[in-house]
Amino acid sequence: MAANLAEEIKEVEARSREIVKDAKNEAAGMINDAQNEVERRLKEAKQKAFRLFKENTASVEKEAEERAKKSVAAGRKKSEQFAQKYGQKVKSTAQWISEEVISRYGSGEN
Repeated sequence: MAANLAEEIKEVEARSREIVKDAKNEAAGMINDAQNEVERRLKEAKQKAFRLFKENTASVEKEAEERAKKSVAAGRKKSEQFAQKYGQKVKSTAQWISEEVISRYGSGEN
């Protein structure tokens, strides 16, 4: 009976070692699967963030371009109005200055 009991204990210990070994292998596999899943999700998150960044950047650039065009158009309109408002005065002032110079110093045609 003692021999059978010792034999049975050895068999149980051997099965226990196999169960522990299988459990360790399964745990290692689960850890590897979890790490792979983390890496995959991280990669997807980075790609999504990059796409979102590019989309936001493009949107901001488009908005800035539109504002710049409006600003340039407004500046041109304002400069044209300024030129129309003071253009004739500049011509008459230039005419007056040239007449004054000619009358004071002569035409320079000797």
